[in-house]
Amino acid sequence: MDGVLVDSTSLHVRAYERVFRDAGLDFPALAKDAVLEGKARSEVLDIALPREKAELKKRLSEAKPAALKSVLRDTGDCSMPGAIEAVRTLARAGIPMAVVTNSRSPEIWIEKIGIADQIRVVITGDDVASPKPSAEGYLLGAKRLGLHSGNCLAVEDSLDGWMAATNAGMQVLILATSRPSWLDPGTEVLPRLDADRILRRLRQTPARH
Repeated sequence: MDGVLVDSTSLHVRAYERVFRDAGLDFPALAKDAVLEGKARSEVLDIALPREKAELKKRLSEAKPAALKSVLRDTGDCSMPGAIEAVRTLARAGIPMAVVTNSRSPEIWIEKIGIADQIRVVITGDDVASPKPSAEGYLLGAKRLGLHSGNCLAVEDSLDGWMAATNAGMQVLILATSRPSWLDPGTEVLPRLDADRILRRLRQTPARH
Protein backbone atom coordinates (compact mmCIF):
# COMPACT_ATOMS: atom_id res chain seq x y z
CA MET A 1 0.00 0.00 0.00
CA ASP A 2 2.50 2.62 1.17
CA GLY A 3 4.60 3.74 -1.77
CA VAL A 4 2.51 1.69 -4.21
CA LEU A 5 -1.06 2.94 -3.83
CA VAL A 6 -0.48 5.99 -1.63
CA ASP A 7 2.34 8.51 -1.28
CA SER A 8 2.18 8.26 2.46
CA THR A 9 5.66 8.49 3.95
CA SER A 10 5.74 12.19 4.74
CA LEU A 11 2.17 12.00 6.09
CA HIS A 12 3.06 9.08 8.37
CA VAL A 13 6.01 11.06 9.68
CA ARG A 14 3.80 14.10 10.35
CA ALA A 15 1.33 11.90 12.25
CA TYR A 16 4.11 10.35 14.36
CA GLU A 17 5.54 13.79 15.07
CA ARG A 18 2.12 15.00 16.21
CA VAL A 19 1.63 12.01 18.52
CA PHE A 20 5.11 12.40 20.01
CA ARG A 21 4.74 16.18 20.38
CA ASP A 22 1.45 15.72 22.24
CA ALA A 23 3.27 13.35 24.60
CA GLY A 24 6.11 15.83 25.13
CA LEU A 25 8.60 13.70 23.17
CA ASP A 26 10.83 14.16 20.13
CA PHE A 27 10.47 11.84 17.14
CA PRO A 28 14.09 10.90 16.35
CA ALA A 29 15.76 10.70 12.94
CA LEU A 30 16.34 6.94 13.22
CA ALA A 31 12.59 6.39 13.63
CA LYS A 32 11.90 8.60 10.61
CA ASP A 33 14.29 6.40 8.61
CA ALA A 34 12.32 3.35 9.76
CA VAL A 35 9.13 4.94 8.43
CA LEU A 36 10.88 5.55 5.09
CA GLU A 37 11.80 1.86 4.99
CA GLY A 38 8.17 0.85 5.52
CA LYS A 39 8.71 -0.70 8.95
CA ALA A 40 5.72 -1.74 11.05
CA ARG A 41 4.45 0.65 13.72
CA SER A 42 5.74 -1.56 16.53
CA GLU A 43 9.24 -1.49 15.01
CA VAL A 44 9.14 2.28 14.53
CA LEU A 45 8.17 2.79 18.16
CA ASP A 46 10.85 0.38 19.39
CA ILE A 47 13.45 2.33 17.42
CA ALA A 48 12.12 5.68 18.62
CA LEU A 49 11.84 4.62 22.28
CA PRO A 50 14.23 1.71 22.89
CA ARG A 51 14.31 2.19 26.67
CA GLU A 52 10.70 3.13 27.33
CA LYS A 53 8.09 0.83 28.82
CA ALA A 54 5.61 -1.07 26.69
CA GLU A 55 2.73 0.87 28.22
CA LEU A 56 3.93 4.18 26.72
CA LYS A 57 4.52 2.59 23.32
CA LYS A 58 1.02 1.11 23.40
CA ARG A 59 -0.49 4.50 24.17
CA LEU A 60 1.42 6.17 21.34
CA SER A 61 0.51 3.35 18.95
CA GLU A 62 -3.17 3.70 19.76
CA ALA A 63 -3.01 7.46 19.18
CA LYS A 64 -1.41 7.17 15.74
CA PRO A 65 -4.56 6.41 13.63
CA ALA A 66 -6.42 9.46 14.96
CA ALA A 67 -3.40 11.66 14.31
CA LEU A 68 -3.14 10.29 10.78
CA LYS A 69 -6.81 10.97 10.09
CA SER A 70 -6.28 14.54 11.27
CA VAL A 71 -3.29 14.95 8.96
CA LEU A 72 -5.25 13.50 6.02
CA ARG A 73 -8.15 15.90 6.54
CA ASP A 74 -5.77 18.69 5.54
CA THR A 75 -4.35 16.72 2.59
CA GLY A 76 -5.58 16.53 -1.00
CA ASP A 77 -4.96 13.60 -3.34
CA CYS A 78 -2.27 11.37 -1.80
CA SER A 79 -2.46 8.53 -4.31
CA MET A 80 0.62 7.39 -6.22
CA PRO A 81 0.66 8.35 -9.92
CA GLY A 82 -1.60 6.01 -11.87
CA ALA A 83 -2.69 4.03 -8.81
CA ILE A 84 -6.43 4.76 -8.77
CA GLU A 85 -6.82 4.28 -12.53
CA ALA A 86 -4.82 1.02 -12.43
CA VAL A 87 -6.84 -0.47 -9.57
CA ARG A 88 -10.15 0.40 -11.20
CA THR A 89 -9.02 -0.98 -14.57
CA LEU A 90 -7.89 -4.24 -12.98
CA ALA A 91 -11.19 -4.51 -11.10
CA ARG A 92 -13.14 -4.07 -14.37
CA ALA A 93 -10.99 -6.84 -15.86
CA GLY A 94 -12.11 -9.17 -13.06
CA ILE A 95 -8.74 -9.35 -11.27
CA PRO A 96 -9.21 -10.07 -7.54
CA MET A 97 -6.97 -7.79 -5.48
CA ALA A 98 -5.65 -7.73 -1.96
CA VAL A 99 -3.72 -5.13 -0.02
CA VAL A 100 -1.01 -6.66 2.16
CA THR A 101 0.56 -4.11 4.46
CA ASN A 102 2.39 -3.75 7.75
CA SER A 103 0.02 -0.87 8.51
CA ARG A 104 -2.53 -1.41 11.26
CA SER A 105 -5.04 1.06 9.82
CA PRO A 106 -4.91 0.77 6.00
CA GLU A 107 -8.62 1.46 5.63
CA ILE A 108 -7.84 5.14 6.30
CA TRP A 109 -5.80 5.29 3.09
CA ILE A 110 -7.95 2.99 0.96
CA GLU A 111 -11.04 5.07 1.72
CA LYS A 112 -9.14 8.33 1.25
CA ILE A 113 -8.24 7.51 -2.37
CA GLY A 114 -11.63 5.92 -3.13
CA ILE A 115 -10.73 2.31 -3.98
CA ALA A 116 -12.37 0.46 -1.08
CA ASP A 117 -14.96 -1.15 -3.38
CA GLN A 118 -12.26 -2.59 -5.66
CA ILE A 119 -10.09 -4.23 -2.97
CA ARG A 120 -11.50 -7.63 -2.02
CA VAL A 121 -9.09 -8.50 0.83
CA VAL A 122 -7.04 -6.37 3.23
CA ILE A 123 -4.29 -7.91 5.36
CA THR A 124 -2.97 -5.63 8.10
CA GLY A 125 -0.21 -5.79 10.67
CA ASP A 126 -2.81 -7.03 13.15
CA ASP A 127 -3.55 -10.10 11.03
CA VAL A 128 -0.08 -11.64 11.21
CA ALA A 129 2.42 -12.65 13.86
CA SER A 130 5.36 -11.45 11.76
CA PRO A 131 5.31 -8.36 9.49
CA LYS A 132 7.20 -8.00 6.22
CA PRO A 133 9.83 -9.23 5.33
CA SER A 134 8.00 -12.33 6.58
CA ALA A 135 5.92 -14.01 3.85
CA GLU A 136 3.03 -14.56 6.28
CA GLY A 137 0.91 -11.62 5.14
CA TYR A 138 1.19 -12.47 1.46
CA LEU A 139 0.39 -16.12 2.05
CA LEU A 140 -2.67 -15.13 4.08
CA GLY A 141 -3.75 -12.67 1.38
CA ALA A 142 -3.56 -15.36 -1.30
CA LYS A 143 -5.49 -17.79 0.91
CA ARG A 144 -8.30 -15.28 1.51
CA LEU A 145 -8.49 -14.59 -2.22
CA GLY A 146 -8.80 -18.35 -2.75
CA LEU A 147 -5.63 -18.47 -4.85
CA HIS A 148 -2.34 -20.33 -4.87
CA SER A 149 0.41 -17.84 -4.05
CA GLY A 150 2.23 -18.88 -7.22
CA ASN A 151 -0.68 -17.51 -9.25
CA CYS A 152 -0.38 -14.09 -7.62
CA LEU A 153 1.55 -11.01 -8.68
CA ALA A 154 2.73 -8.61 -5.97
CA VAL A 155 3.58 -4.97 -6.63
CA GLU A 156 6.11 -3.67 -4.12
CA ASP A 157 8.46 -0.76 -3.58
CA SER A 158 10.67 -1.82 -0.65
CA LEU A 159 13.28 -4.45 0.14
CA ASP A 160 11.14 -5.88 2.96
CA GLY A 161 8.13 -6.11 0.66
CA TRP A 162 10.10 -7.70 -2.17
CA MET A 163 11.53 -10.29 0.21
CA ALA A 164 8.08 -11.05 1.65
CA ALA A 165 6.42 -11.55 -1.73
CA THR A 166 9.35 -13.53 -3.15
CA ASN A 167 9.43 -15.81 -0.12
CA ALA A 168 5.68 -16.37 -0.57
CA GLY A 169 6.43 -17.72 -4.06
CA MET A 170 4.78 -14.84 -5.90
CA GLN A 171 5.74 -13.03 -9.06
CA VAL A 172 6.88 -9.51 -8.14
CA LEU A 173 6.96 -6.13 -9.85
CA ILE A 174 8.88 -3.30 -8.20
CA LEU A 175 7.55 0.24 -8.41
CA ALA A 176 10.54 2.59 -8.67
CA THR A 177 11.89 5.36 -10.87
CA SER A 178 15.32 3.69 -10.93
CA ARG A 179 16.44 0.13 -10.29
CA PRO A 180 17.18 -0.44 -6.56
CA SER A 181 20.67 -1.75 -5.76
CA TRP A 182 19.20 -4.64 -3.72
CA LEU A 183 16.97 -5.97 -6.51
CA ASP A 184 17.82 -9.17 -8.37
CA PRO A 185 18.33 -8.90 -12.16
CA GLY A 186 15.21 -10.90 -13.01
CA THR A 187 12.62 -8.65 -11.35
CA GLU A 188 10.88 -6.10 -13.55
CA VAL A 189 10.72 -2.45 -12.49
CA LEU A 190 7.76 -0.17 -13.23
CA PRO A 191 8.06 3.62 -13.02
CA ARG A 192 4.34 3.87 -12.20
CA LEU A 193 1.36 1.55 -11.79
CA ASP A 194 0.21 0.39 -15.22
CA ALA A 195 -2.78 -1.94 -15.48
CA ASP A 196 -1.87 -3.09 -19.01
CA ARG A 197 1.64 -4.16 -17.93
CA ILE A 198 0.19 -5.97 -14.90
CA LEU A 199 -2.41 -7.79 -17.02
CA ARG A 200 0.24 -8.90 -19.53
CA ARG A 201 2.42 -10.21 -16.69
CA LEU A 202 -0.50 -12.12 -15.14
CA ARG A 203 -1.26 -13.80 -18.47
CA GLN A 204 2.36 -15.03 -18.56
CA THR A 205 2.14 -16.60 -15.09
CA PRO A 206 1.82 -20.42 -15.29
CA ALA A 207 -1.13 -21.74 -13.30
CA ARG A 208 -0.33 -23.67 -10.11
CA HIS A 209 -2.76 -25.66 -8.01
